[in-house]
Amino acid sequence: MPSQELFSAPPSSIDDALWEADRVRHLILQEAQNTDFPAPPEGKWSLDELLYHLHLVERGSASAVRKMIETEKSERFSDESVSKTWQRMKAFVPNRNTKILAPDGVAPKDTPTRAECIRLLGESRERLKSHCSKTTTEDLLCISFPHPVLGAIPGLLWITFIAMHEARHLDQILELKA
Repeated sequence: MPSQELFSAPPSSIDDALWEADRVRHLILQEAQNTDFPAPPEGKWSLDELLYHLHLVERGSASAVRKMIETEKSERFSDESVSKTWQRMKAFVPNRNTKILAPDGVAPKDTPTRAECIRLLGESRERLKSHCSKTTTEDLLCISFPHPVLGAIPGLLWITFIAMHEARHLDQILELKA
């Protein structure tokens, strides 16, 4: 399933955003069960490195959500602003034609085993859900955190960013597999 088909509209709630993220994660974990996964081409990440990268990005994003929750709320993002940000994200994040060099903090180094990467993915997802359980959709629409490429993203759309980012790498995983 190409990532462009996964996101039809901005999420209307935390639950919707987490459902999207869980749906993409489920597809990734299905692929991760393939023990005969091919070696990547020269200069590309292996499946284990991709999984570890996804954990690092989600761990950092969960920390961003926690920091947002702890900050003072500002004026609520308008529905139009949320929609425009979501459209910009959908056009950019899953687009594999746009190459982005992973920042040092999320580039896989000393990658653990696949089983450990899968465990870490579960840990980072639980951390994200734990932070989300301490806030409301409305509060996440009154806070933002800067993304290094996309700029300020409302809190609710950070969850969607995680899902879109993972969908981008799901496409990469499927390409490697093919």
